[in-house]
Formats: sequence, structure tokens, C-alpha cells
Amino acid sequence: MAKTAPKTHTLDTSNFVPSLFILTFLLVGFIPNLEAVDKIAPQWLFLSFVNLLCGAYLFYNRNYYSERFQAVLTNFMSLFYIGFVAWGAISYFYAVNPTEVLVNIVRHFNTLFMFLHLAILVYNIKDKNNLLSVAITLILAIEVYAVLNEALTMYKAGGIQSGALKGVTANRNITAFSIAIKIPYVLYLTLNNKKLIFKLFNTALIFLSLFSLSMIQSRASFVAAALIAVALLFWTLLQFKKERNIQSLTPNLFYLLPLILALTVNQIFISDKGADALSRASTISLSTNDGSVNQRLRYYADVAAHIASNPILGVGLGNWKLVSIDYDKENIKGYIVPYHAHSDFIQLGAELGIIGFLLYLGAFICAIYFAFIILFRSELNQDIKFFVFLLLTSLGVYLVDANLNFPIARPQVLAPWALTMALICYYYLQARKPKTPAKVSKAISLFPLTAIILMLPSISITHSTYESHKGQMFLLRDFNSSKFTIPMDKVDNITPDIPNITVTALPMKSIKARYYFENKKYDKALSLLNEGTSANPYVFYSENLKAQIFMKLGKIDSAFVNAKKAYFGLPNNMLHASVFAQTLNLKRDLTEVKEALKVLSPTAKKEIWLNFLIVYSGLKPSGDEDLIKYLDQMIQKYPSDKNFNSLKRNIVIGQLKINEANKISQAGLTFFNTQRYVEAGMEYEKASKIDSLEYSHFENAASAYYMAGDYGKSLLMSDKVISRFQPQTGKSEYLKALVLINLGDKTRSCELLNTALDFGYKQSEPLLKQHCK
Repeated sequence: MAKTAPKTHTLDTSNFVPSLFILTFLLVGFIPNLEAVDKIAPQWLFLSFVNLLCGAYLFYNRNYYSERFQAVLTNFMSLFYIGFVAWGAISYFYAVNPTEVLVNIVRHFNTLFMFLHLAILVYNIKDKNNLLSVAITLILAIEVYAVLNEALTMYKAGGIQSGALKGVTANRNITAFSIAIKIPYVLYLTLNNKKLIFKLFNTALIFLSLFSLSMIQSRASFVAAALIAVALLFWTLLQFKKERNIQSLTPNLFYLLPLILALTVNQIFISDKGADALSRASTISLSTNDGSVNQRLRYYADVAAHIASNPILGVGLGNWKLVSIDYDKENIKGYIVPYHAHSDFIQLGAELGIIGFLLYLGAFICAIYFAFIILFRSELNQDIKFFVFLLLTSLGVYLVDANLNFPIARPQVLAPWALTMALICYYYLQARKPKTPAKVSKAISLFPLTAIILMLPSISITHSTYESHKGQMFLLRDFNSSKFTIPMDKVDNITPDIPNITVTALPMKSIKARYYFENKKYDKALSLLNEGTSANPYVFYSENLKAQIFMKLGKIDSAFVNAKKAYFGLPNNMLHASVFAQTLNLKRDLTEVKEALKVLSPTAKKEIWLNFLIVYSGLKPSGDEDLIKYLDQMIQKYPSDKNFNSLKRNIVIGQLKINEANKISQAGLTFFNTQRYVEAGMEYEKASKIDSLEYSHFENAASAYYMAGDYGKSLLMSDKVISRFQPQTGKSEYLKALVLINLGDKTRSCELLNTALDFGYKQSEPLLKQHCK
């Protein structure tokens, strides 16, 4: 009897390895900071390694995957996206800061290859709709748990700080959209699974997700949550119209009921703890009275203006954060610059011109078109169509985020977006699958080799960026606290050369120059500052520090030139204005002082105005009408600030007369203390005629005349203080109320006592209680 050959068992990795890679991509959001100032740095490094390994796997199995390479790489969605990334790479040659292009292009390489790899790998996943939805659901459960855990800690401490609810991400907007973009996948599992326990679990997760959004209070995510509801209602109405079956509408219950419950729980238990979702939602508007809306509209207008003047090339990938400073300089107070335009699409238009904008937009239009074909022009089954509809809803959530925030910079949100795009691409290719596969070109079969080649420099640059982010943790901490804790022998090498600007867009070399300036190594500091200027020529931090160095060296003209550049570059920057005011004082140039005041915003800090006006007064000590006009504006704006009034007195009255009036006032005080109130009032009134800009002379006269029983003169003097000076101390209102009480005018006296109390004059409170019950 012939022996039967033993069976050989081989490990089937065709489903396992692709599933592992897909899951690894999706887990990128859980990579922590790892000592970096921003956790995106280690996350991009992680993606570079995953893409490299995935490319190596596909290269090893290129014969098996070659037809998929052909299908994925030659469809319009992929071609638009590849074209966009290639166009972005070309911007290296014309960018303001080419190094920043390198930092950003490798991120786009990673996002591109993540999408392409996912689109290829999903072919192998069996029961992909359920399996991938389960993976997304489990990740969402962890994210929601992290938010709820933070919220519970805050709740026990007395209140929920919505802005601090970050979960596993860097800020609340990322957390909110990382949650929202995954909800459609959970909806699919909820509606597709027939086991009650799984339906309950998934429905509960939808409720907790929406409840988390209600606490995070990202208004854009509220729009996204509403979009999901509207989209689901639209789809079910289409099904109802087709089937005429009321059960077609039941999917709405699995979203609307958790939504209603989430809002109800929010209102009952936490609305008074700082997380009132309905109140927050009521602030959603397009009104420019809303600071956030106004800021975004301003950014959009800046981008539109830039695209109009630079329609073809733009400023270079990742460079809008630099050029935007020039557009928004009137609104920048310190060094907090408009790092993002709060719309990925228009920002890319500014960076890459109309061509780059259209290529990026084209990938999304293709995705929407592909979904339309699947839903309404294909023979795919109803389960797949419903899944694709939910994919389209998830893409809609991303589009809300992309038009109000900047998810293109955040791997946490890009990973589920790339999977969504990959699945839409896959099902479109299935719907339009040709009867005979297209011949695979040799170039396309080597696609994984391209991934490997591009990921090697990508790893180098993302690693350099990660190391820089670790160093920036210390550099920026010192900068923000005006300290110098880093030893001098560590300064130069604390960050690598890439990137050459910080996460706040300040030139890295210029930040390091601070330490050399502090240690009086001026030549080295100046050398670093000259290099820093080219990295970001719009923030003018380098010029400001150079001006300070030149003042130390006694080179006043050089200090003036650099201080002027810094000031006119960012006129509302406190440090720039202060240094420029110092150089103007040394130069004694009245014309330049007037020019400086012309560009100063009315909303600039009062200290900036005061510095320039002090310099102005030193150059034009009396009688200058322009100076008096500026001082009047500031006195009107800051009535309780005595500095502006004091400066005006020096200009208009003169120090000699001020001293004379003070001497007479002192005599009045002597009379007052000896209860000679008539003589005191006369002395105070005499002082007010010499120094008519000091309200305390009038106020003291009002007090003395009241004590003397001369209510007419007391009213006259207190009225002058209230109407002319408006010091808002409450004392004059209180004095006038005392007179009116004695004259029997209860109504007006009570009004004045309330006003005095509102101004913080506590002496009015007992009288208010006694006379105004």
C-alpha cells in the first residue's frame, strides 16, 4: 500500500499581515509626546517607519500585488493626490524657506503612501467592512474613555474645563474630530450586527462619543455631529422612497436617540459645571462679533489676497505660516502668529497656487464622484452601498474639519481619513472592474521601491524634526519665561539644523542667539541672528535682538535701523515697540516718533502708546497739538490710568505750575484737617485753576464745600470731575449723592450711590443700604 505524503502546513499571511499593517497605521494617534514639544513629531516618525516596512513587504510580494498596484495607482483619485504631492515638492525651489518645504513634504509623502498602501492592502481583508469597523470602534472606545476619565476628574474637582479635555491628542479640536470621524463606522456595526449585546455596546459607544463631544465643546464638531444626523436622514428617506417601508427609517433612531440622550444628560448633570453644550451651540454663527469667526474670516481674506497676487506658485509648502505674518501684522500682539489659515484647502492655495489647490481638491472630488457611482450607478449589494454611504459621511466630517481647522497636519485624524479614502477607492474599482485586468507596466510593479526610496530620507527628516521638538521643549520654555537655563555648551547642538524654525515660527538660530547675547558674546549672537533672518524674514525677532546688541555696543545708528525694521514689521509687538522707543529717545528724532505713532493700532497695549508719547513729550515739551490729541485719545480710552493724564499735565500745565498747585492743595489739606472747610475749599479751588487737569483738586474742593454746607459749590465741583475727567473711582459720585440726599433728591442720589459702588467705592455701600431700601 502506497504511503500518503504528509500534509505540509504553511502560514497564510495574506489576511494577517495586511490587517496588522492597517491596524498599525490606525494606531498612530496613540504615539505619545516622547519628550517632544508636540506629539506630531514622533507620530510622523512612526508613520515613516510603518510606510517603509509596508513598502518592503509589498516589494517582496510585488508579483502577488502587481495588479492592485495598477488599479490603485492609475485611478484619478490617486493621480490627483500624487500630482498634488509632486507639485508640493517642486515648491522647494521657490519657497521663502526651502527647509520648511522639506519638513512638510515628507509628511505629505507619508500621508500619500499611507493612503496608497491602505488602498492596496484592503483587497486582502476578508469581511473588511466589519473587521475594519471593529478596529475603528475599539480605537474610538479608548479615545472616548480617555476623555471621560479626564472629565470625571475635573467634575470631582468642581467643574469641567472644556478646553483642557484633550484625551489622547494634543488639543480638543483634534480630539473632537478624531471621535466624530469614527462615529459612522460604529453606526455601520450597530445596524449590521444582529446580536443584541453588540447593538447595545455600539449604541452606548455612540452615546458616549456624542456626550464627549458635548463636553469638549468644539463648535466645529457640533456641525459635524449635525451633518451625520442630516446625512443619515437623507439616506434613509431615499430608501423609504424606494422601498415604501417604514423600517427604512429606523437607522435614524440609533443615532438620534443617543444624540438626544447625550444632550439631556449634558443639560441635567454638567451644564452648570462649565460644559453647557446648548449654550455653546447657540454661539455658532457667521457674525463678525464672534472673535473666533472674525479671526477666521480675517485669515481667509489674507489668503484670498495672497492667491490673487500669486495665483500660480504660491509661497511654498509649509511657508504660509511665515508670509501670513506680513498680512496679519496689525493684529499680532506678541509672537503668536497665524500658524494655520484654519482651512487646509485655501492654505494650500496660498502655498502652492491654484494648481496645487485644484490638485488637492481634485482628490476629494474624485472620492465624492466615486461614492456617487457606487451608490447610484453600480450593481454592488445594498450592504456595501450603505457602508460606502457612511464612508462618504465620514469624509464629510473630515471636510468640515478641513475647512475650519487644519487636520492635514495631524496624523491622528489623517489615519482614519486615509482608510476612508482607500475604501471608497477600493469599492469604486470593484464597481468598475474590467472583465480583463489591465496589463501591469514594469514601472508600476516597482511602486513599492519608490516608497522605500522616499521613506529613507523621510525617516531622516522626521527623526531630525523629532529631535528638534525635544530640544525646543527647553528652548521655548526659556524663551517664554525669559530665562537661560540651558548651559552654553549645550545651546548650539540642542536642536539639529532641520527644521530651522520653531513650532511657533521663530528662527531657531535667533532663539539660540539669546544665550550669546546674555553672555555678552555679541559677535556670535549677531552671526546667528543674520542666519535666523533668512529662516523667517517676517517675524523680525532677529532685528529686534540685533538692535539691543547694537545699543549695548554704542552703535546707535545700527540699533535704530534694526529697531525700526522690527517695529514696522510688527508694530503691536510690545518688545519691538519698547526697543524702538529707546532708540528714538537716543536719536532724538521727532519725525520718526510721529511716523511710529501713525502705524500704531488703537487696540495696541497702552504701555506701547505710553512709551512713544513719553519720548514725544521729551522732544516737544509743551504746546504740541498732535501730542495733546494723542494724549486725549488715551485718557478717554483709559480714564483710570493716571500716567496719560500726568503726561498731559506736564505738557499743557508745566511742572512749575503743577508744583505750585500741589503746594496750594497742601495748604487746603491743612485747613481741612483743622475743620476750616471754607478756607480749604477756596485753596483747593485756587489749585484747580492753576492745574486744571488734575481732577483731585476739584474733588477735594467738592468735599470741603460739602463739609462747609455749601452744596451749590460742592455740586459744581463734583459735576466737573464726573463730566470732564470721568476717573471712575466713584468718589465724586459719592460726594454728589451726599449733597443730593441733603437736598431731598433720593432717586438721583441712589443712582449715584449705585454707580459709585459699581466703580468700587466701598464707602457708598452703607449709605446705599440706609437711604435706598
